[in-house]
Amino acid sequence: MKYKLIVLCLALALVVVGCGMRSEPAPAPQFAVPEEMEYPGAWGEATSGVAFDAASAHLPAAEPVKMIIYNADLSLTVRDSSVAQEDITHIVEGIGGYVSNSSSYTYSGGLRRITLTLRLPADKFNAVMSELRDMAMEVTQETIGTQDVTQEYVDLESRLRALEAKADRLEELMEEAEDTEAVLSVYQHLSQTQIEIEQTKGRMQYLERSAAMATITVTLTPDALSQPIEIAGWRPAGIVKAAFEALVHVFQWLIGALIWIVILVIPVLLFLGGLLYLVIKGLRLIFGRRRGAPKTPAPAENVSSTTNHDNGEPTGS
Repeated sequence: MKYKLIVLCLALALVVVGCGMRSEPAPAPQFAVPEEMEYPGAWGEATSGVAFDAASAHLPAAEPVKMIIYNADLSLTVRDSSVAQEDITHIVEGIGGYVSNSSSYTYSGGLRRITLTLRLPADKFNAVMSELRDMAMEVTQETIGTQDVTQEYVDLESRLRALEAKADRLEELMEEAEDTEAVLSVYQHLSQTQIEIEQTKGRMQYLERSAAMATITVTLTPDALSQPIEIAGWRPAGIVKAAFEALVHVFQWLIGALIWIVILVIPVLLFLGGLLYLVIKGLRLIFGRRRGAPKTPAPAENVSSTTNHDNGEPTGS
């Protein structure tokens, strides 16, 4: 009896073991990444000590979204620049954009050359460029520029994650520090790290806004046939003004010269004339006295003469 009971228990055990082996699926092979190795995830994210199966090991990393900054310069000839400005403003505001800057130059005939700086969603860039070309009589200049900042943004993301991890570790070290000097040293490093984090975030936000909104600079020039005739370099009003200024300068010079003559030249001439008069007068008095003085007779020369009694003429010997 005991023999039969033992055989029955062994048979039941074999049945149970066989059913368990059929119901449990074979486990998939596992590969554990060592702690010192890193597995790059999407956008370059590093994961340490993570186990993954063979089915997912060959999946490619997710590609980052392209970030491209669009810029364009357009010079358009239009019939009426003011009307074109209103139309462009309606187009840009209708797609969620805006006019960030505007300037104008007015000709003598009242026509204006207008320059607009447009900010609009990047995905509407090509459509708006087509509409601007269509409304122009002539496109005199067109320049389109793009800047791919994808790699810079990815690098900033990696830098931000590293800085945030560093900040977390510094916070832990500051909590574990036991003396004041160690706390202050860790706090200085933590403050510098927080500054770098904010700078990195600011640069990332700038790139995001720049890539999200394209920039188009449009110059609207009225039709050349409608512009007034202007002779370059000749402006009658300016010439008249320059003539009046020259006349005023001449009168100023004459009046200034007259003042100098009255105040300086005439007194000096009078003084010199009076001095010269006195000198001449003195010289005349001196020389006049010398001329009026009586002359003394010269001494008679001893002349021995003989009288020719025959002809009565003296004969000197």
